[in-house]
Amino acid sequence: MEELRADDGTAADGGGMRSLLRGLQMLEVISEHQPIGVGELTKMLKLPKSTVQRTLVSLAQAGWLEPAGSERTRWELTQHVWMIGQRARKNTLLRDVAMPLMRELGATTAETIHLAVPGGTQGVVTLDRVDSTQPVRVYNPIGATFPFHSCASGKSILAFWPQQRVDEVLSRPLLKMTDRTTTDPEALRIELDEVRQRGYALNTAENRPGVCAIGCPILERDGYAVASVGISMPQDRYDWRHVPKWGEQLIAAAKKIESAWVSSNAN
Repeated sequence: MEELRADDGTAADGGGMRSLLRGLQMLEVISEHQPIGVGELTKMLKLPKSTVQRTLVSLAQAGWLEPAGSERTRWELTQHVWMIGQRARKNTLLRDVAMPLMRELGATTAETIHLAVPGGTQGVVTLDRVDSTQPVRVYNPIGATFPFHSCASGKSILAFWPQQRVDEVLSRPLLKMTDRTTTDPEALRIELDEVRQRGYALNTAENRPGVCAIGCPILERDGYAVASVGISMPQDRYDWRHVPKWGEQLIAAAKKIESAWVSSNAN
């Protein structure tokens, strides 16, 4: 979650992490030797056959693996892996074209600038950031995820998404992140209409107490949001009189990112 601090700490469940690492290692080996059978994997990974079989079944159920044609005892990667790779490549390109403009925006505003992308329909993920140089600043760890309805980045993306996807997000239970969070779907629909008209979304301590933000969508050629660029700041530096100016700066930066993004994808 958003923090007014300079670093963070993480912890992970040991057993779950071991299973995850084992599955990732197995995907790497299969990608190099597919199609491959259980016996070969057991020798290469130096794991018990039962462990390899359980992991293969889990990966297949998750959509990462499938039997190799008629060879039901041999496995290969599915198109899902390719799709994930393509998304990662797109996010890397987006980050590359956005970062110079984010640094420029950070220098102009002296506040933290975030680049966020949708994490499916669950929320938005912080892809990159430019830190404020001020002593007290907003800090979001890279990879941090926030609900669509409570943050400026999420609302700016929702406002420029197909109606079906918006309906899917708003049909789920909406968490009350702070006492200012709007959780009524109809009220949020009205707010999204305002975001479309204005061009940017606002978060006035709705995602975390004491933190405010402004978010602007980055659009694909089809007019739908692929990401959001935002300005985040402590609540005591959030002055509503400056919001229109910040909004104009964000819109200008987003347009430049869009242009560079579309151009990079065309090459």
